[in-house]
Amino acid sequence: MTLGELYPSIKASHVGLVMLSGALFTARGAGVQLGASWPMATFARRGSQLIDTALLAAALLLLAALHLNPFTTPWLATKLALLVAYIGFGTFALKRAPTRAGKAAAFAAALLCFATMVLVALTHDPLWFLRVPGG
Repeated sequence: MTLGELYPSIKASHVGLVMLSGALFTARGAGVQLGASWPMATFARRGSQLIDTALLAAALLLLAALHLNPFTTPWLATKLALLVAYIGFGTFALKRAPTRAGKAAAFAAALLCFATMVLVALTHDPLWFLRVPGG
């Protein structure tokens, strides 16, 4: 069986892992905002790491199956840039920001990056927000 033949399964795994990763980050970020301790507990951190590692593996398999270079494909390059920003904002939202307001701002920015990554992935267009619907 070739990688191309596995594409539907790899894509389905990738999409499922994106939803799982986003849901867990959202829950952890909300928990931090509410003052809960569980978002930084070992099980929550390791769960996020496990999901995100599987997500990265699925993404790399998709790139290989489709023979895409993320640095020369504009929508993938945009997703990579947003991913770096998402990770940065996420670390401030969960841990590094010194105040609750700082954590809240970083959490909102991380969620905006996440949503934008999803929209770029769905449209394959880094400038999707400039397009006029039905135009």
